[in-house]
Amino acid sequence: MAKLDFSVRGFVYESGIDCLRDSFTAAATGIQDRVREESEAWESCLQSGEYDDQLEFAEDGSVLFDPVDVYQYKMEALDEAHSELRKAFAIAIYHYWERKIRVFCKLPDGKHTELESGAKKFGIEIPPEFARVHRLANALKHNNRGSVNALHREWPDVSGVLFEARGHRDWYAGIELTDEHIYYLLDLAKQAGPSVRKRETGPAASTATPAA
Repeated sequence: MAKLDFSVRGFVYESGIDCLRDSFTAAATGIQDRVREESEAWESCLQSGEYDDQLEFAEDGSVLFDPVDVYQYKMEALDEAHSELRKAFAIAIYHYWERKIRVFCKLPDGKHTELESGAKKFGIEIPPEFARVHRLANALKHNNRGSVNALHREWPDVSGVLFEARGHRDWYAGIELTDEHIYYLLDLAKQAGPSVRKRETGPAASTATPAA
């Protein structure tokens, strides 16, 4: 009888990460499609002469209504929506890992360091860069200078501060993420959990053995 090196636990975990990835891609693509549609509609408005027809002026010649203001507002709203989408998924990615590891390691109230230690006991190697996933989620959730400074020490490229956060402000708004950052976080989260290709060790490890 040959044993198949297949982890049901890893399959479930990695499938969840893939679902998050597909969901983010679909949502981001939807926003990008809307941006393209608005841009094409604006170009058509300019080329057809509709722009001039829609302009409204007061008796003194000042502009009362300019369609470009509406277009710019729409584009800013879409850009903000894309930014919020990335931040929401950044939080969701960490929480997914946190919830799954708590169940896998039977640590329902485990803090981050306890979860990392528990995962390692089951043969799950947490990459050092996974600290970025953790610190980013904390900074986005708590929006205070302590969490932002911790993020800055781990990942200064996205923290939004030059050296350290001081005073009181909306630190959340200064954190800048790209779509590539989200895919990077997803890759880190997949590495930090059980794998379908290798069995975890420990009393709760789950494997499937095919019939002979």
